[in-house]
Amino acid sequence: MTVPLGGSQLRNYIEFRKDPLLFLLNTHTKGDIVAINPHSKNTSYIIHSREAVKQILTLKEEYFEKGSSARTLGKTLGNGVLTSEGGEHRQQRKMMQPAFHKRKIAGYAETVTSMTQDLISSWESGETRPIHEDMMNLTLRIIVKTMFGVDLSPNTTHITKAVSEIIEKTAKSLLTPFPSPDFLPTAQNRNYKKGVKTLNELADYLIEEGMKKSPGDHLMSLLLETKYENGQSLSKKEIRDQIVTILIAGHETTANLLTWVFALLAKHPGVEERVLSELGFFGSSLKFENLKNLPYTNQVIQEVLRLYPSAWIMLREAKADAEILNETFKKGSIFLISPYVLHRNPAYFTSPEEFMPDRFSKEKKDQIPAYGYFPFGAGSRGCIGSQFAMMEAVLITAEVLKHFRLEFADEKRALKPEPLVSLRIKNGIHMTALKRS
Repeated sequence: MTVPLGGSQLRNYIEFRKDPLLFLLNTHTKGDIVAINPHSKNTSYIIHSREAVKQILTLKEEYFEKGSSARTLGKTLGNGVLTSEGGEHRQQRKMMQPAFHKRKIAGYAETVTSMTQDLISSWESGETRPIHEDMMNLTLRIIVKTMFGVDLSPNTTHITKAVSEIIEKTAKSLLTPFPSPDFLPTAQNRNYKKGVKTLNELADYLIEEGMKKSPGDHLMSLLLETKYENGQSLSKKEIRDQIVTILIAGHETTANLLTWVFALLAKHPGVEERVLSELGFFGSSLKFENLKNLPYTNQVIQEVLRLYPSAWIMLREAKADAEILNETFKKGSIFLISPYVLHRNPAYFTSPEEFMPDRFSKEKKDQIPAYGYFPFGAGSRGCIGSQFAMMEAVLITAEVLKHFRLEFADEKRALKPEPLVSLRIKNGIHMTALKRS
């Protein structure tokens, strides 16, 4: 049953803006569905029920769309697989799916390990590294090489900076009911426009390089070769929209995940020791086929995704009147689904705030509640690259830990999550890299 949040709408909004994660977390005891602004024309609801999540994302997904959140993201990403709706989304997803087939992912693993080795070979034992920046640069190089067949130089900071500027502006627009207009000459607007220009230039470069090469075994070839039923190829804008979508969604989320992984391992040396003991069996280079022999490392990644899911919030709007949990919600109703909050619900997880990778062990994984854990979303809009992301995160974690121990450069620094478009560590994190003997 839906319950009103209570309190003034203005106060609730101020509390949400101050700390969105805490605000959402504090509503979970109110009820399965909590109405934030019950007297508004388009009421917003916070979802705390697994069954309601299942209905919205899967069973009755045809009643819902991303709506205004997709339009906000679309200002940067265009009409790509992350922002398109309905039949157009299904068509785009079907076109791109072959690039994320298990056989293709196996082929990408070598690029993941070789580029990770390339990164850590530049580290000096005892030096302090900006791990958040290192992971951004690494995952950007990996996604460009695997998806578009182009090898970027290791120095991609200007591109990752552009992505960060875009994300900060986009997050502000998503979380503010009346964002400042794009035409105002604010520093954030100027940085955003420069960021978009940088990404567009990269997309143009990748298209040019793709057209020069013979067809390859990657996404760029699919985009260039795909034809509609009338024989027409994708326009340059359509290709650009998919490239920019994959560039941002395919590296920033994984980089944030890995930053959290190394931070939590440094806080839990016992967990790190267990990962190391699992890695002791492997030689100089990890391969895709080794993944099945890294169950505990995989559990660590799953538990980090439980505590700090990159997709911390998912927004849906009702396209028509829709029934959820035997209650009717009007067309235009907005639903806030937060994996961050549901993953911390004590009804679904014991000691939910504790970092316990054994939750995902072979013996216990059947206890993980369906739709109580969904870091990659669910239904037809679930993350197309989820298997790629898991493979990448496990192999990068393993390669780094085999060669280096990472310690906090500042032991006292708190790890505060920053909820932007995805969930990152506020102000990044610097760690001392100590070479293993």
